[in-house]
Amino acid sequence: MPQRHSSIDLIAHPRVAGLPPFDEHVPTEWCSDAPQATERMQKPFSDRIAWLVALAVLAFMAAFGFQAITWSLRGGWQWLWLLVGLPFSGIFSVSTVMFLVTTLRERRRVRVALENMSLERGEGFRADMPLDQRLRATVPPARDGERTAAPERIGVRLMQRAIRHDPDGHAVLVDECRDETVAHCEATDDARGSRRVYAWTLRAGPAHEGATQWFITLHDAALPGGPPFLVAALRELPSG
Repeated sequence: MPQRHSSIDLIAHPRVAGLPPFDEHVPTEWCSDAPQATERMQKPFSDRIAWLVALAVLAFMAAFGFQAITWSLRGGWQWLWLLVGLPFSGIFSVSTVMFLVTTLRERRRVRVALENMSLERGEGFRADMPLDQRLRATVPPARDGERTAAPERIGVRLMQRAIRHDPDGHAVLVDECRDETVAHCEATDDARGSRRVYAWTLRAGPAHEGATQWFITLHDAALPGGPPFLVAALRELPSG
């Protein structure tokens, strides 16, 4: 399991009997740093009707221009139709093609994000007991040209911070992963369907001797090696 080390000199460090202050990072909003996917725009029924009407008008004008060119080929005064047919045929034919290409290829970004995040930590944590937790959050509103979605999975790690001694006689502050899991997005818990719940269970097993700080980290499952987006301390309770 992953470990992170930072060296601390036992003589120079004033807190040899304990641990340095813990720095939490518990934001209320988060957006995935993973490459954002795109998808075809889903248009409502009224927009589809408007799109068909616009396409029909462009196609009719292009066909009319072509027909005017054929009329001009009859000779006589009808050559004047060429003055109308050429610009109509050229302009509206190109406009029809461009309209089809741009609208059929129109896509929007899918932004994976959460807001109003609330972590349920419970009263405390016992190393020899399972730890049940939940993260509740909402999906932020979408901006123009995008759709917002909650992540399907979140990586969770139970970490233990303690001071260890290396062979050189120095103290090493070690962050050790004692357990990890993946929390899946559960059913929404409100009528609007915008709230998401992630639930998980962790268990560390026997605790190490000495001063210890427990905390959990939440990670973007789409970026397994990335930094955590939430770091929350746990209150350790006596073993039951």
